[in-house]
Amino acid sequence: LPPRLPPLPSGPAPSRTFRSDPPCPMKSRRPAPGGPRRAPAVRYAVCLCTAGLLGLITFWNVRFVVERQRERERLEEQPTNRRYRGGPDEAQPAAHDPLGLQVDDSLAGAKGGLDEDEPEHAAAGACPSTRRPYHTLLTAQSTTYQNWQSRIMYFHWKKQKALDGPCTEMGGFTRLVAHGTGEPDGLEGEIPSVFVTEYTPAELARFKHFAVMNRPKSVLYMLASPTMMARFTEEYIMIAETDHVLLRPLPNLATKEEPAAYDFGYMHASPAHQRILDHIAPGVQWSQLQPVGPSPAILHMDALKKIAQKWNDYSIALKLYEPADKMFGWVLEMWGYSIAAAELGIRHKVLRDFQCEPGALSRMGEDYTKKYYIHHYTYGSEYKLTGEPQGVNQIGEWSLDKRHYGGAYPPRNLELPPDRGHAKANYPPRWLTMAWNEASAGIPDWPDTKALGTVGWRREPATDEQISQSPIASSILNTSWKWGGIPGMVFRPGGKLQTPWGEGKWGILPASGAQSEKIFVDFASALHNLEVDAAAGSFKSQRVGDGEVVLGTREATAVA
Repeated sequence: LPPRLPPLPSGPAPSRTFRSDPPCPMKSRRPAPGGPRRAPAVRYAVCLCTAGLLGLITFWNVRFVVERQRERERLEEQPTNRRYRGGPDEAQPAAHDPLGLQVDDSLAGAKGGLDEDEPEHAAAGACPSTRRPYHTLLTAQSTTYQNWQSRIMYFHWKKQKALDGPCTEMGGFTRLVAHGTGEPDGLEGEIPSVFVTEYTPAELARFKHFAVMNRPKSVLYMLASPTMMARFTEEYIMIAETDHVLLRPLPNLATKEEPAAYDFGYMHASPAHQRILDHIAPGVQWSQLQPVGPSPAILHMDALKKIAQKWNDYSIALKLYEPADKMFGWVLEMWGYSIAAAELGIRHKVLRDFQCEPGALSRMGEDYTKKYYIHHYTYGSEYKLTGEPQGVNQIGEWSLDKRHYGGAYPPRNLELPPDRGHAKANYPPRWLTMAWNEASAGIPDWPDTKALGTVGWRREPATDEQISQSPIASSILNTSWKWGGIPGMVFRPGGKLQTPWGEGKWGILPASGAQSEKIFVDFASALHNLEVDAAAGSFKSQRVGDGEVVLGTREATAVA
């Protein structure tokens, strides 16, 4: 910075006669008669000092401006906000382990690579001063089931962030993964990820193998790791789940004083919950509980640090208390978060439009993508091929359900819902199918899979009426076949299947799109789809899941 000018001299202001003195001796004039005479040397000294002082001030001002310009140019030439996440050579202080297990900070830091760039306008300071970026934290486990969901989620997160422009509040992204002893799983090159130790099978058995208990534990590990926490430059954090798909850009809905969370309709407390609270969290009243869980939620980092330990503690306490476990079921860990928030006095802004959880029975048009921020596909969508809902707790002739893909990725180019009936008017299942298709097509190494698409999951035994209406089913009724050369497979009335390996069931997979009508046979804990050539007396079977092919031939002997 330029040097400060010396303070003005105190005392009476100089007289006007001083201003009439010559500024420079080269223009000196004879003093007025009777006036004081100044020695030429004094006048020269005054002029030289003044000129020197002005020159010094000018020099420092020019230097300050030039240095600022050089610094600005240097910053513009470098990638903005590219923070290295640490590595095995980076010295870090020992991390506190809240669970009594060692936190391997070197392992956690080595898996992340580089964070997403911040928009250039944001780095240059051109965004509104009200901008409050948040960091998205995707909690996950490393299983096939959650890995393909994570990839779809991250694909659409990147898409919506790009659509939001340079001043988006969607900051960085981290996938927090509970995996083994904290080793990477191979997706860290595609999705920014850090890894923590997950519960062992023996430890998880204590919680009846309720794997969601890894979520609060993972967050505690993260907060205890200096390397992991160095990733977060944003003051706010958004906790997401693998089965979230962003419908539109998500702004920061929270403030420092008030987190934002979704209003879960199945989490409204009542006096019936008080006996649980009295046992788990004495002093907390049921009326204090809000119908919120940890996800989706946006909160200030200070609030997360404040609530994390009690969130974990109460989740464990609820799971180990049999009445609470029976009452809360699969949302038990969410109740642990809600109870912790109530005890700590953390009140959320409860929002109905944060996300939606639609299914086949919903009635939403295309404008639902403008009303909500997140499509949470916790429920499956089940339709008849006529376009009408299949019914409650039924697998549809057309079915989109994440649970179908527990051991294999969903295939690319899934068939869309029937373009008629209720399915045509209810847009969310159609949008979600297109979102899955867009992601699987846009991810280059999406694996090939033998899993079924959206048609073929409904496998009810064929009724006699259905058999009579199907030429293929009628042609194999009460006939005996060899399965891979092994005799003894008989198609009985009512969809009953007789095999050398025990009884099973058979039925009809109706034609849909480019798929012609097929026969399914399910036995010995495996599902098979058959292409039957009745005239040739043969079939080709393909096992659901791995695509194993078995050939069958019709036996000449009659069936009793």
